[in-house]
Amino acid sequence: MASTALATSNFDSGSNLASSGEQPGAGQRTRVLVFTLAGMKHCAPLGSVREIIPLQPMTSLPGAPRQVKGLINLRGSIVTVLDATMAEYGVPANDEFASILLVERGSRVAGLVVDLVHDIGVLDKDVGLEAMLDLSALVQMALA
Repeated sequence: MASTALATSNFDSGSNLASSGEQPGAGQRTRVLVFTLAGMKHCAPLGSVREIIPLQPMTSLPGAPRQVKGLINLRGSIVTVLDATMAEYGVPANDEFASILLVERGSRVAGLVVDLVHDIGVLDKDVGLEAMLDLSALVQMALA
């Protein structure tokens, strides 16, 4: 699947976000990816999300913690996928409109299943600071 540039007003699954170059800085408006977990709106800085892919079949890992959904083969690389809703709220993600956010931590990648990806927004305009999630901290357990 070819990556597609993400427009400010339109979300397209399969988008490559890391190349957007959006980094928070003093005096700058912080652009964030807005998504839903357990019916609650959350966001993450664009720079923390490498790509968004559709939910796909996973290989489960017997004995893994409940928030680990399984493994996927992403273009020849094995990626551990976590259920972000389970990790944050203790309930499984709603798979009907779910997507996987690919997040880099060092040289490794992990996936986070979110209930629904909305759009790109501006922190403190479209979504409040209290909605910000540290995706890197969420995937740290998966990559340990």
